Amino acid sequence: MSTLNSSFSLIKRKKVNKLFTRLQSKLSPNLKNKGNFLLSTDILRDDIKCDLLRIVVLNIETKLLNLIKRDLNLFDDETTILELVKLSTEDFLTNCYGSKVTIRSTIILRSVYSQFLVENSNILLRVPFLELLNSNTKVFQNTFDPIYTTASDKFLEVLFDNLIIEISNCVVQIIISEFSIINSVRQVLYRSNFLSSRNFDRFRNSLAWQTRLKYYVNYPKNLYNWQYGIWVIRSKGIYYRTIYANRSDKLFNLETRSLVTVTIIEIYDFLSSRVDEILYLLGDSLRFALGTTIGKFVGIFWRGIIEGLKT
Repeated sequence: MSTLNSSFSLIKRKKVNKLFTRLQSKLSPNLKNKGNFLLSTDILRDDIKCDLLRIVVLNIETKLLNLIKRDLNLFDDETTILELVKLSTEDFLTNCYGSKVTIRSTIILRSVYSQFLVENSNILLRVPFLELLNSNTKVFQNTFDPIYTTASDKFLEVLFDNLIIEISNCVVQIIISEFSIINSVRQVLYRSNFLSSRNFDRFRNSLAWQTRLKYYVNYPKNLYNWQYGIWVIRSKGIYYRTIYANRSDKLFNLETRSLVTVTIIEIYDFLSSRVDEILYLLGDSLRFALGTTIGKFVGIFWRGIIEGLKT
């Protein structure tokens, strides 16, 4: 039995190594944001951003390999994703400054983006982790079936692309919020056009506004539409795509601010369908009225001509 378990563990490790080798090979300093939304990593210098992505990939791989010997069905995805954010933030800053940096857990927990990742930890982390190690899992089928019945290697790669970008995005948002007051942070990490206070503040405010829209508007809207927005890493850049995902169970646990968005959508759908019906009835009535009036007018006109010819 022990030999059999060791054999399974070896197969899983090879599968993980194969996937993460592909993920690492796609990372380069020229990865630009090609999506319609801001990424917090847009503020980083190209080489610094590439370093961050590599650190995040390595941490995800290490975490996944450590979980192989455990019962994956019992692991806590919310805790795991917060651990990945904390570890990646510490490793990234340590790599940039050459000395060990430790971040308090409270800094991670108070980040709005960290809260968003926790809210989405099931589809962000649990689904790709379980599906990579145990194909055709129930959690994958419940989320993506019937559009995606099985997880191909390419689809799994896309799910991990998204996890990498989201964790990297969270790391930089925490740095922007908590450490940008330190001048050396800006000098070492940020692009030259974000060194001025004006440009930096504009970027930070735009990012904060977008994050809140994403959490309180786009997230419940996507849940209601059974959609999921993902980031995909390609050789020419980082792209944003929308795919099918059934997460209807999340709708019942939305907080009040997010429920307002769903309510507005429902009211809009109701009113728009009623407006279409009203416009159709008005158009039909107008067409009938005009047809009747014009018909009578033409009849009277021809009757007058005929009477004139008779006389």
